[in-house]
Amino acid sequence: MHTYAPFEPIPLKPCKPFPPKQNASGEVVSTSPFAAEDAATHAYSAGRDQVRTSMLQKGGATRAAIEANDDPRKLADTFKYDSLPAIEAAGLRTAKLAVQPWSGDYWATASGGLGNRYAGCGGMGGGWDMNYEYIRTHPSKVILNSGSEVWVNELSPAEKYDALVGDAAETLTRMSWLDGKKYFDVHKEVPGWFGICHGWAPAAFMFPRPAKSVKLLTPNKQTLTFYPCEIKALASLLWARSNPTTRFIGGRCNVEKPTIDPATGRVITLYNPYIAADYGTDQPLEPGQPRPGETEVSLSTETWSEDGTTGREGGRPTQSQCFDTNPGAWHLAVINQIGVSKRSMIMDASFDYQVWNQPLLGYQYTYFNPQTLKQTEKLAEATTTKAAFTSDIFKKYRSPKVVSFVGIVMRVTYMGENGNSQEHTDTPDNDSVVNVDYYYDLELDAAGKIIGGEWYSNSHPDFLWTPPKDGRAVSRYEALATDVWATGKPMPDSWRAAAAKASADMTPLAAIVEYMVKLAQ
Repeated sequence: MHTYAPFEPIPLKPCKPFPPKQNASGEVVSTSPFAAEDAATHAYSAGRDQVRTSMLQKGGATRAAIEANDDPRKLADTFKYDSLPAIEAAGLRTAKLAVQPWSGDYWATASGGLGNRYAGCGGMGGGWDMNYEYIRTHPSKVILNSGSEVWVNELSPAEKYDALVGDAAETLTRMSWLDGKKYFDVHKEVPGWFGICHGWAPAAFMFPRPAKSVKLLTPNKQTLTFYPCEIKALASLLWARSNPTTRFIGGRCNVEKPTIDPATGRVITLYNPYIAADYGTDQPLEPGQPRPGETEVSLSTETWSEDGTTGREGGRPTQSQCFDTNPGAWHLAVINQIGVSKRSMIMDASFDYQVWNQPLLGYQYTYFNPQTLKQTEKLAEATTTKAAFTSDIFKKYRSPKVVSFVGIVMRVTYMGENGNSQEHTDTPDNDSVVNVDYYYDLELDAAGKIIGGEWYSNSHPDFLWTPPKDGRAVSRYEALATDVWATGKPMPDSWRAAAAKASADMTPLAAIVEYMVKLAQ
């Protein structure tokens, strides 16, 4: 039965050829901070699961991680539409946020997190141990006392923050490096994909874009320049390390190897007009080449054996708890959050190593008929009744309330990570904007309401979350930061004391980050 229920993500599989991602210019890109080989490892799955569990636990004190449900009404700020005709009448088959979330970096733990001197330090690079040794033998105190503005500018965001608050113990820097030490001491390496993408993603739309660099004074009145990417870094760390309230749908699959229904592993060809538009109409076709936009879609994966033979394996998981976010829940969530509420949300796709906590910018979708597989812009032509849907490979999993079906091709536009640089300004033109396409059908009841659906490919979002509109990430010590920080002056002593305490939690003081962001407008 496919109504909204506690669906969970399926463990990652290696060697899955995911649909290509395109940037805003239609070029195929990869914004992943790690490679496909990483996604095949147990450490990757465990690390990702740890982050996701943390998000589930932050959803509210009364909600346990295993009780995450799949109701889009609990995610969207305003839930208004639950049927395709109503969505279409409202003009919400396409929507894009007016204010673009900003791209940032995940500040790899292997490079010291915010302790990474990303700019100009040729001695950094390689593994965690090499990076840490470089920092240890080139201490920030010496650089700060050198009188060289160039050298001081090249300090890490954490080192600048510690200097700003007058923390001689360099607590935030030290904690940033210790965060990787616990992994290195056990495994002799720190996975390159460990970082704070789960902090960058909400910060990217919960904080305004830091548009320019700011200059602030240390307690001894030394001027420090914080570049936009460094202010973003502190904002991202604040959201990653504090305990903000979040709303979510989706969860985790506790079955190591879910049972798969091989009968659902078919391969079909669908026409995707967005891919066709990316290709262009002036490109000549080679003999036998399919027309632009035709793409193969499947829940199964191509396999190879040592003797050169090929086959396919995979399909729909049979355990309901491993089905992921239902396509109906996904569709209603994205329309009501992006289209109606006009605010971003964050998607995570376990099957897709390139999509891990990405803030959404927009969407657009077209229809196809699930029986004929013909793409159309007309809802009526895309609708097939239960009786007419004779080719339904998911028949035994359908809701008993389903009356008709509609196929959907949705192009989702999300924000990708970008690199760090000492640019004094930042604009949306500097962002990494990425497109990905999802294929699914929707189940409709007698009233035409969306009550469920089935995914047609493994690449799809399965965990969605967002802070509430008025959400704020804070440390445990904000109340200690009394007095007013006057413009052009060092911060008050009460702020410094509070910041040092918060740094022991590897959390910057929210009051300081918010002050920086305000100055950077």
